[in-house]
Amino acid sequence: MTQSVPLTVPLSVNIDNHKLHYTDEGQGPVLFFIHGFLADNTMWRPQIEQLSQHYRCIAVDLWAHGQSEAMPTGTTSLITIAEHCLALLSSLEIENCTVLGNGTGGAIAAEMVLSEPTKISKLVLSNAFIGFEPQVNCAKYQGWIDQANEQKECSASLAEIVANKFFIASQESEAKKALVNKLTNLSALQIEQLALFSPLALYKRDTLELVEQFALPCLIMIGEQNQLRTMLEAYLMQDCISGSQLVQIANSGHFSNIEQAEKVNQTLETFLR
Repeated sequence: MTQSVPLTVPLSVNIDNHKLHYTDEGQGPVLFFIHGFLADNTMWRPQIEQLSQHYRCIAVDLWAHGQSEAMPTGTTSLITIAEHCLALLSSLEIENCTVLGNGTGGAIAAEMVLSEPTKISKLVLSNAFIGFEPQVNCAKYQGWIDQANEQKECSASLAEIVANKFFIASQESEAKKALVNKLTNLSALQIEQLALFSPLALYKRDTLELVEQFALPCLIMIGEQNQLRTMLEAYLMQDCISGSQLVQIANSGHFSNIEQAEKVNQTLETFLR
């Protein structure tokens, strides 16, 4: 189904008296982009700039990220957040779309498919894992958030550690510098709100047990130098999701869509066709 809007503007939908922000650009079949933890919808700019020539691209800011407000009371899991994303689509009278999620955004996208399978025509899981998060990862990542929350700031050293996990650690880039700057400039209130969000992202349920319900084309992409997700996890998802295809993105990490935008865009365009 095709819907169109005249121009790109920051917009919001009111959910439980909290504003959930998104951008809306282009016209054509709808693509719905979901970023991961500590990112925001601007991470998808390399894709939206190209794909909006032929698609309507909607990119959400998750709660406590970007321009969205803190999570509404009663937001208890990624299932709830998936329901909020579906409510956003319903408010725009969108009956069918492709959902693309990176990191935690991929887990939310999977929950959207499980909740309303007829609304989602295709699924892209980018640098994501929809199984249980290994306990050692949960403890380490939650520790970083707790440290920042206790200090009421993200130190430059902690910001560097985090940024080196999202991007290829051995290479410097403007995108990595921008993430470090963003993290160090987080206010105490923003960090507090992110600390409330992080357990939902880390201690998510295992939806791999439910993927036999998936009856749609699925693309799995992973940066070959991803330090947050493993190639084994990508292979496991491919094995569990019937008919899915796996593409490895060379010379990139967790933000492969930024580090190798041209390759990712080509892969997406082929899949979407």
